[in-house]
Amino acid sequence: MSISYTLDKRCTEILNIVMYTTGYLKVQDLADDLEVSKRSVYYDISKINEWLVDNNIDPIIQERGKGIILHKEQVQAIQKTLNKKKNESILVFTPEERQRIEICSIITRNRPLYIEDFIDICQVSRNTIINDLKSVDAFLSHYALQLTYSIKTGYHIHGDTIKKRAVFFMLFPSLWHYYENHIIEAFDSERLYDILNCLKHIESELHAEYVSGILPALAMFISTIQNRNDIITFSDMDEEEIIETNEYNLVHKYFNDLKDYEQVYIALHLLGSRLQAVPVNVMKEEDKTYELAKSLVHEFERISYVFYDQEDELINAINAHLKTSLYRFKYGIQLGNPMLNNIKTEYEELFELTKRACNVLSKNLDCFISDAEVAYLTLHFGAFMPTQKANKHTFRILIICPNGIGTGNMLRQEVSTLVPQATEIKNLPLSSYEPEHDYDVVISTVMLPNEQKLIMVHPILTDQDRVAILRNCMATEPQAKMQIDDIMKIASNYINTEKLDDFHKDLQDYYSSIQIHKAPHKTYDRGLLDFLKDSHIQCVNSQVSWEEAIQISAQPLLDDGSISNDYINAIINDQRNKGLYMFLADDLVLAHSAIENGVNRLDVSMCTFKEPVSFLNGKKAKIIIVLCAEDKTKHIHVLNDVLNIFSKKKSIDQITSLSTPAEIYAYIDKHIEK
Repeated sequence: MSISYTLDKRCTEILNIVMYTTGYLKVQDLADDLEVSKRSVYYDISKINEWLVDNNIDPIIQERGKGIILHKEQVQAIQKTLNKKKNESILVFTPEERQRIEICSIITRNRPLYIEDFIDICQVSRNTIINDLKSVDAFLSHYALQLTYSIKTGYHIHGDTIKKRAVFFMLFPSLWHYYENHIIEAFDSERLYDILNCLKHIESELHAEYVSGILPALAMFISTIQNRNDIITFSDMDEEEIIETNEYNLVHKYFNDLKDYEQVYIALHLLGSRLQAVPVNVMKEEDKTYELAKSLVHEFERISYVFYDQEDELINAINAHLKTSLYRFKYGIQLGNPMLNNIKTEYEELFELTKRACNVLSKNLDCFISDAEVAYLTLHFGAFMPTQKANKHTFRILIICPNGIGTGNMLRQEVSTLVPQATEIKNLPLSSYEPEHDYDVVISTVMLPNEQKLIMVHPILTDQDRVAILRNCMATEPQAKMQIDDIMKIASNYINTEKLDDFHKDLQDYYSSIQIHKAPHKTYDRGLLDFLKDSHIQCVNSQVSWEEAIQISAQPLLDDGSISNDYINAIINDQRNKGLYMFLADDLVLAHSAIENGVNRLDVSMCTFKEPVSFLNGKKAKIIIVLCAEDKTKHIHVLNDVLNIFSKKKSIDQITSLSTPAEIYAYIDKHIEK
């Protein structure tokens, strides 16, 4: 197959700007002109460079402190190439896209595939494909899958059938538009589109809406099903429960030529991949889900240093979620979560901590937990985060949220942070809502036509939503209203009547800005480098006991007054009682204790040990980080930074090889995500 490619619009624009700029061009200036981030510009430059190299042209030159430039010879070569290909399409796949294409092509292949086939599809050099396939093998290893090759049969992916399918359904939806626009041709396009039409009929008959790319992925999978000899068993599932669903009946109606187990498998996808997924309990592991939920909560508490007052309620909430989603985890069903990107942005630290905690689920279930599933679990952890107590004034808020229990609880949690004076914040299903009520404010993610006290918001609050809530609640809440009214009475003696309304609005905006500044969102206060100065880093060369190591590591915090000596003693006692509880990874201890054990303010210190410190049960540490937190949430950003830096053994080895606090600080400053 021969296809042609084109640089996208922004890459073409960047290439033209660089070609016709005299002298060096700073990336920041380019980003400002295009109104994008520097990261986006660097990403586009990497795509341009790959296109240049594949056309035997030297890549764009970048010199530190000067910027980027193309020399005269490069410009002439580019112009010649562009003129030669002006009637062709020249689209450059990113390395990630190429690797997805290679994986999905191998999984759905109808004939042996070789390097030459991938060169033809991706229009890159042989060496580029060879490097791609190395990355593909490394990627597949995370799912216990292996890329193999033989001269006779070409490339294969070996391993568990369900895991191979899960990888396909995870990767293919993002590639669909290339097939849809005939940039890549399917092995049997006519059959593919016939099957896709059948799936769209099923979607219509179910009155459902599916995640973008899922139906085409199912169509591609079904169109190539005859190329595989897979056999799937559902020993851990209640097949009768699935067979009784409308989804299964429609699959049987349109695809009755498929084997019975394949019809069940496709029905599972149709059940689990809706934009509003159907709650269905088809697993035979109800007892197991509670233990999984309990393990997940305890792991989150362990790595986040957040301990929930309502731990049992949180475990029960996650247990309820797992009961109806475990089948998606195990069978690679892609969850439709249109809020995923918002959750990852608005609750970045919580999302990352939840993703790390989900490793206990991955190991226990021997499967991959997708970002969409992590996002929903993030909502549950966020919903039960400790917050301020309401005061004595009566102020009641009603929340209507049809997007699920987790979203509703998260919304309630953030509203309670924004409006701590509320004495009651109640979640109510849309079906139970009545226009006649005695609540002061109604916050809803859907339109309520006859509601006089309505504040319309997104399921994940935006800054505009937060301001709207604060302004409306402030105008209604008795204490705040009294403060504004008192100021207005005084102001009326000095301000002309025609200007009072403007002053009143400005006053409300001012109060809102104060509250919005106080309300935590997106990130949890300051990060690691806001606390970890040179004086808080130590390097110890001699052999010490674990008790001495903790005492030494915590000393800078004691000297600065961030903790009392009681806190150090509490850490040592906790370690004696909890054993390896404080090990975040091999060689790394996060030493901490409860807030009430002598914490004065949030702070962090660290110490490296040339001679590993032996803890209980023989576990050894090369690095001890001491963290003290003044409340249950402000340390989350610090902890996320710690996990990002120290999660790889390579980082721990490099840090312990350094000799001075200044070198260690410089290393962390260079590698931390800013």
